Amino acid sequence: MRWVWIRHGETDSNREHRYLGHSDVPLNIDGKRQASELAERLSGQIERPDALYASDLLRCMETAQPLADVWDVPIISVPALRELSFGDWELLTYDELMQADCERATRWYDDPFHCCPPNGESLQALGHRVDGWLCKLMDRQQREPNETTVLVAHGGVIRWFQAAWLAKDPRQYWQVDGLKHGEALFAEWDGQRWHRQRLGS
Repeated sequence: MRWVWIRHGETDSNREHRYLGHSDVPLNIDGKRQASELAERLSGQIERPDALYASDLLRCMETAQPLADVWDVPIISVPALRELSFGDWELLTYDELMQADCERATRWYDDPFHCCPPNGESLQALGHRVDGWLCKLMDRQQREPNETTVLVAHGGVIRWFQAAWLAKDPRQYWQVDGLKHGEALFAEWDGQRWHRQRLGS
């Protein structure tokens, strides 16, 4: 069983270092270029996958489209693969957040697993959402162990997979080497555990 994780291309909000969770913004010019270049690179490294899943947010769907085109596979949108919701803090920069809500923001930084932005999610909630969907995917794929699945998602979701599934320690969420925009991560299940390998350069 093989999963290819892809982080969506860059958006203007990413470039401006804003907290971008469930806000539905498009890729910028560089993000579209990253998506196209990644699709061209992966088309030479991976045969047509058995499934292509993507977060239903626009930046992931736009990143997935060139992949769908080169492999001729449909995109299956998955709300469970959305980024962490920053709630009322969506699209703020760090400085703006600290000016607007310093006390609560400090508590959140100190314990993001249990604290959450107002009307947003904790890392624990993100993990519960992602784990629930991934476990169902694994259960289905155990019957087809040679399947290759591509998942286009967000930095936070991929970090969770790296920490909780690869390192088997969610507390390593901030210690793992996260993916850059338009970058891919290959993971393979050997029947007992997941192993990782970066694809391409």
